[in-house]
Amino acid sequence: MLRRTLALLCLSAAPALAQTPERWDFPLDPRDWKLVAENREGRLTERVYVAPGESEYFWNEKLVMGHQRLAFSPDDYLTSFIEYLNENCRPFKMKPLEQTDSAVLLQWEGDCRITGQQFEYRRILVAKDGVHFIAFATKLNRLTEPKRQGWLAILRDAKLK
Repeated sequence: MLRRTLALLCLSAAPALAQTPERWDFPLDPRDWKLVAENREGRLTERVYVAPGESEYFWNEKLVMGHQRLAFSPDDYLTSFIEYLNENCRPFKMKPLEQTDSAVLLQWEGDCRITGQQFEYRRILVAKDGVHFIAFATKLNRLTEPKRQGWLAILRDAKLK
């Protein structure tokens, strides 16, 4: 009885992660990626996945997937994302790789306050229900160029379900 009560208390105290299914559909490498954080703030939902053995703040590779329930353009999203980078990852460099009226694919690298030097590909897609984004980040100099190009292809080909 005591064990059962303790188990129920632990379960009720644990945060519920990934209650909503992911909207992105894409093939991952065979590693067992682990959900380590789900952040919900107002109209923004963001999930962070890391490679096995890593954590939300101590990682070498991570995936971030999110959705913002607002109807605005990729340029509007980028403006607020650049503000975030200015506050948290200075200095940083950003380069758009592709842009249309409803989507942007970019790369950026910078020195972030909590996680240190990192490199990221980020894809932003405007849909009827808001703005969706998917990103792959790595510590600088952790990936070979062919592996970076592989991740770039994965993000380019990712589709919303």
